[in-house]
Amino acid sequence: MELFDAHTHAFPAEVIKDRERIAQRDKRFAVIYGNPGARMTDIEGLLAYMKKEGITRSVVCGFSFQDEGLLRLSNDYILEAAAQSPALVPFVQASIENEKRAAEELERCFALGARGVGEIALYERGLDGNALRKLEGIAQCAEEKQKILMLHTNEQVGHVYSGKIRADFGEIIRFIERHRNMDIILSHMGGGLCFFEFMPEVRESLARTYYDIAAIPFIYSADIYGFIEEFLWEKVFFGSDYPLLSAARYRDGISRMEQGKQAGIWSGNAKRVFGDI
Repeated sequence: MELFDAHTHAFPAEVIKDRERIAQRDKRFAVIYGNPGARMTDIEGLLAYMKKEGITRSVVCGFSFQDEGLLRLSNDYILEAAAQSPALVPFVQASIENEKRAAEELERCFALGARGVGEIALYERGLDGNALRKLEGIAQCAEEKQKILMLHTNEQVGHVYSGKIRADFGEIIRFIERHRNMDIILSHMGGGLCFFEFMPEVRESLARTYYDIAAIPFIYSADIYGFIEEFLWEKVFFGSDYPLLSAARYRDGISRMEQGKQAGIWSGNAKRVFGDI
């Protein structure tokens, strides 16, 4: 069965090497990668993982650095890698602090083949109304070019872990409603926002919103796969969050599903949304 990993991360070698120094000056980066045990990989590591797991395509994301120089370095690294390897689907980042420079950077990256923006993860501040208003310029650029936007979201209850943010689901829905003409991926099953799709008005608002299953083995019991199969499978993408986890951690849960639904989650749903992949 074909595998499309819709959520991975890779970093330039110099970022991995200098992670301690970068963490000292970038609070957002420090939340996740200030811990020297937090896993990082470069493009070579990502491609080796794909070969081992039999993955044909992967969305590769960088990181939402606060430093614009690091953003550009990461964007260039991912775009150059994707130009050399058609197996990679490049997502890029832009600063939320300077709308003009963000627009310029996104225009540059889109011209070089970027397929989307993300994973936007505001670990140091969370995802409330103020943060989402700062994302308006980025969202407008992506929407105008019909690119995909990926947002980090997470559950608002349960155990604490590095990178767990406060997220206002009402504000996220209103943000999505302002951008109805673009596809949006909410990472990590939208932090549970997906459960509100049982409300007809919410489901209508989220018609072009999708979810990946990145990191769900750390968050939910295996029963989550039954929920996905029964109610939401057509809107869910396989995403490993590699190098945090590999595809192997998801195989047992997905394999319990009916074959057609397995195929949709492993690759079919993402291929439908990404179009010419």
